[in-house]
Amino acid sequence: MADEQPDEGFVDDSEEEESTQAPEAKEAEEAEQEPTEEGEEDSEEQTEPPPEVETVEFEGQEYNIPPELKDAFLKNKDYTTKTQEMAEQRKDLEADRQRFQEAIQLQTAHTEAYTQLGILDQQLSQYNEIDWNTWASQDPNAAQQAQIQMGALREQRTQAQGKLQSLHAETQQQMHNETAKVVEQNRAKIERSVPNWSSDTEKAVFDFGIKSGLTESQLAGTNYDPILIGILNKARLFDELQQKQTGSKPRKSEPVPQATRVKPKRTAQKGLHDGLSVDEWMKRREAQLAKRG
Repeated sequence: MADEQPDEGFVDDSEEEESTQAPEAKEAEEAEQEPTEEGEEDSEEQTEPPPEVETVEFEGQEYNIPPELKDAFLKNKDYTTKTQEMAEQRKDLEADRQRFQEAIQLQTAHTEAYTQLGILDQQLSQYNEIDWNTWASQDPNAAQQAQIQMGALREQRTQAQGKLQSLHAETQQQMHNETAKVVEQNRAKIERSVPNWSSDTEKAVFDFGIKSGLTESQLAGTNYDPILIGILNKARLFDELQQKQTGSKPRKSEPVPQATRVKPKRTAQKGLHDGLSVDEWMKRREAQLAKRG
């Protein structure tokens, strides 16, 4: 038939739609898969373990550093600590040297003052043997001159004695200042060596010392020696620990044994007595008579 057309090249609408939609669907699927792959990469990155670190302390603060740097850090810390200790030792040594020189100078001044006072006393003792009345009648001018010299010596002795008293007061003040310096230095050492040292801890340590039998003068005489105070503080903490353990675990009271009443054993009385019945009494009496007969 002439009006029939060949179906070559005819494409169904559904097939065309599938062909047009196929690339778009493929791209959508690839797009859906891409974030999944990125998510997997992110999850792999998140699951990686954190880097190892070591915690070290320096000047009261903690720092996290790689393990391979810990030894170097500790060596540097130890070197810094030793350097500071050596600087403090040199400072203490210089202070001790200066105090020693001041003590030598003060001691020399004491010796000179005592020597001068002794010489003046010896010179004045010579005037005690003079008969002033006889000398004044024989040579009044010489006697008057001697009295003037004696007065000058007495004045010098008064000045020498005042200087000696001043040196004694200076020595006492120097000893007081030295004690205060030693106490201050020892306090600083205690604060560094005893953890959490405070005024309350200090009071608790001294109260424990007094409770243990020490006197206030004995505790003051220690000049806050860090070794003695440290030992006393450890003894206090140990005593408090013992008290806490005793208080937290009370001793179990043992039950008091109750007295059991023991019934006395009845022993049969031999012979005749009023507690026997008539028949028993007659039986025993006949037995006695039979033995005698």
